[in-house]
Parts: sequence; C-alpha cells; structure tokens
Amino acid sequence: MMRTVSELRQIAVSKLDQCYDAREAVNIVSLWFQVRLGLSRTELILKANEEIPFETFFDDLDRLLKNEPIQHILGSADFYGLELMVNEHTLIPRPETEELVACVLQILPKHAIRILDVGTGSGAIALALKANRPDCEVLALDWSKEALQVARKNAERNDLKVEFLHLDALSMPLPEVDLVVSNPPYIPNLERASMEQNVVQFEPDMALFVPQEDPLLFYRQMARQANSVAFEIHHDKGEEMRSMLVNFGYTEIVLQKDLQGKDRIITAHHESRRSY
Repeated sequence: MMRTVSELRQIAVSKLDQCYDAREAVNIVSLWFQVRLGLSRTELILKANEEIPFETFFDDLDRLLKNEPIQHILGSADFYGLELMVNEHTLIPRPETEELVACVLQILPKHAIRILDVGTGSGAIALALKANRPDCEVLALDWSKEALQVARKNAERNDLKVEFLHLDALSMPLPEVDLVVSNPPYIPNLERASMEQNVVQFEPDMALFVPQEDPLLFYRQMARQANSVAFEIHHDKGEEMRSMLVNFGYTEIVLQKDLQGKDRIITAHHESRRSY
C-alpha cells in the first residue's frame, strides 16, 4: 500500500519516540528520508502529501527500533562536508569531532606541516584535514585492520591522499610528525551503563572505552612523543589533561569548550620539541 511522505513520517516519529527524545526522533527521520528517498529537506516538505514508494521503510524502521544507528542503516555519515562510509568497526563521527577539526584548521601555520591522526577509525579527522589543507602531509593510524579498510575506502571515495598505517599506538613508536591529532578512547568503563544503547551495542568498544583506573592512557602515550598536540577529551578531564601536559613539558596549553559549554578540546606545544 502506498502512503504519503507525511503519513510515513508520522508513523516513523511516533514509533521512534519509544527509543529517542522527540527532537532526536525528528532529526533521525529527516536524515533517513532524505537519503533513502533522494530528496532535500525542502523537497520533503513540498512533497509531504504525495504518495511515494519507500521499499525499505519497514525494514529500516525495525532496525531503528532495535537501536541500530541510522548511519549504520544508511551506510554513511556526513562529516565536515565529506560523506564517509561507517560500520560496526568505526565510530560514527560526531559534531564534537568536527569542532576538533575546526580548531586544528585555525591553529595550523600557513606553511605545510606533517600531521598524524592517531586512532583514525573511519578516517574522519585525517580526511577532513587533508580536504581543507591539501598542502599538508597527513598520516593516519589505527590498530584495527577493519577500521583501516573503511578509512581507505573513504579516502578513495573523496579522492584524498592520506597515508594509512596499521599500528598499535600503545606499544609502537609514533611516526615523526609536527602535530599529533587524536580523538582516542576516553570513556571510563563505569560510564558504559549510563550510555545510550545505540552506542554501546553498535559502536566498537575499543574506540570508546578506557580502563577506569587509567583514563588518560592514550593521551599520555602520545604526549611522550609528540611535538604539538590537538586532542578531543572527556568533558570531566580538562584540568587533568592540562596538568599532564604541563608535566610532560608542554606550553601554550589551550583548553576549549564545545558548543554545549563542556571542556572538549585541548591543544599544546612541547617546549623543546616544537617544530612550528
């Protein structure tokens, strides 16, 4: 049976209200319909009363009601103007990480430098930086081979040249670069119970969680080796991060808040190793 766009939206939003707050449900439905139906937000409004074929509607809705992220269902996510493939092996890139990219682009010197993205996942940070600063050499590493496969496909899809490395950042030396950028695992294990199920069930643990007793594990390993750093951080760890970087000899430490007013980004230069 054919239904109008408006009828399908009403069905979807009313069902998703069981899993999400009203605003998030509306946003999910809007993205879902735009991608599946190939319509812009304006076209969805203009065609609201038109009957339209939507073959995957009920299958998609069933998956959404089982907490599967809409980005996994659609197979892609938008990030800083790029369309990126995502799946169960990668984090879904978030607005806070777009803020990290924006911050890095603001602090980069006018001349080209060598940048490393540690824990690249889908390649989001590395590819966004390369897209906006094609003169810079960008490297990206991850210890998940499956994530690197996704990142390489995203580089090809967006016609961007980034060097991807299979490397365990906790046990192997990092490549020599001017700037290390990272959104590493930073959520203490005890916070798992309070997190949304669509995150816990469908996104990779190794990209999210750190041991409760050592939440700065990844940052400390990177800080030991880097010349300059730009990190996305846990909103409760801003001052701990600042203290750690001071202890490692970093200066010009800047702690920035995200759009929600929470500590989220920290940048710094090493006093003796700074290269720009």
